[in-house]
Amino acid sequence: MLLINRKASSVVLAVVVALLAVAAVALAQSPAQRLSNGIVALLTDWGERDFYVGAAKGVALSIFPEVKLVDITHDVEPYNIMEGAVTLMLAAREFPAGTTFVAVVDPGVGTERRPIVVHTQNDLFFVGPDNGIFTLVMQEFGVKAVYHITNSSFMRPGKISYSFHGRDIFTPTATHIAAGRPVSEVGPVIDDYVLLDIEPARLEGEALIGEIILVDVYGNLQANIGAALVEELGLQFGDEVWVTVGDTTVRSKFVNTYGDVPVGDDLIFIASTDLLEIAVNYGNAAERFNAGIGSPVRIEPIR
Repeated sequence: MLLINRKASSVVLAVVVALLAVAAVALAQSPAQRLSNGIVALLTDWGERDFYVGAAKGVALSIFPEVKLVDITHDVEPYNIMEGAVTLMLAAREFPAGTTFVAVVDPGVGTERRPIVVHTQNDLFFVGPDNGIFTLVMQEFGVKAVYHITNSSFMRPGKISYSFHGRDIFTPTATHIAAGRPVSEVGPVIDDYVLLDIEPARLEGEALIGEIILVDVYGNLQANIGAALVEELGLQFGDEVWVTVGDTTVRSKFVNTYGDVPVGDDLIFIASTDLLEIAVNYGNAAERFNAGIGSPVRIEPIR
């Protein structure tokens, strides 16, 4: 009887030790013990007609069934890295710390461009290609570290496709980070990452100088000119200005919103993004100026 009790005690002890080990792992990966929050937000130029978005989400759910998947957009203009960079930055401003983003506008997929993770100062994580798409989030949030993804355990099991890194590398890596794996384990830190050539907006004498960084579905144009620069110029509600975008100059008015001018009139104002917007009330500014992303902008008060 004593021998049986000793054996039973040994079994119980082994079970208790095993449970404690499992509990320790669970605690280490619990939300209270990790920087990530379980959210993965997706931005791509894939569209939604094909299987790409669904396949990427399936991979995420296979790794971490509790993942919270959010679609920012899958309608970035194909191959337009600048549009992706701007859209990502404007959306990421509104997400809580710990969110992981997958950003795939990747015309160089399968080439020597590197897969990377950017960890920003406000503890957001951005996973995607090293092609400049993270330029604006780096400028906006600051950078703690950038990692080259080389650890295959963060990737989808099996052969890595040359043409679908969104499914095979980026989404799995983001999901592992969202589930609590330390970002430092994805691979080595790098400091020679790619940045887009975006010259900061500036005030030159009595003129604001910048460039178009966003064209929305209505044809409204947003420049990289922030509210602080507009305030520095001293524009007041109702002031008239010369607006030059590319080779076209029009007389416009600085107001609060579209309805402050008659239908068909030109206006500029500070948009919800805190950036200067160039618009035509019930019209299309992109068509009026024959402008797009990268077009130079000049704003001069009419004194």
